[in-house]
Amino acid sequence: MAALWLAASRAMAQDPDATTTTDDDPATTLDTLVVRPEPEEVLDLYRFQNPVDVPPTAFERRWKEPPSLEQLGKNGGIVPVLAGLAAKGIQTGARKIPGWKEPMQTVIARPPPLDEEQAARALRLRDTTGDSP
Repeated sequence: MAALWLAASRAMAQDPDATTTTDDDPATTLDTLVVRPEPEEVLDLYRFQNPVDVPPTAFERRWKEPPSLEQLGKNGGIVPVLAGLAAKGIQTGARKIPGWKEPMQTVIARPPPLDEEQAARALRLRDTTGDSP
């Protein structure tokens, strides 16, 4: 048992960095490898254009982008914009009042100036007088 202990202590006492090489078996040192993950693919949403032309919906037709701060500054600030929004709200409420007439009314065609009997008489009179258009 002591012999085994003595052999094990000699093996543990050796320097682990020291290599025992002979000329017959030269050691080969490989280059250092750096392992990196695959780069993530960047998703470009504007790469392809939609081949289908979709007509605008009711929401898209009525949507109005809110004014930017630059547009607010050019239009006199927030007070005139809020006054315009208030006037629009008052007008919307006033349209609900019974008897309200829209400022723009539909066109109503007037009746023809002559009925068929009167038009035939006018043609006869024109032919007898010799007036030509």
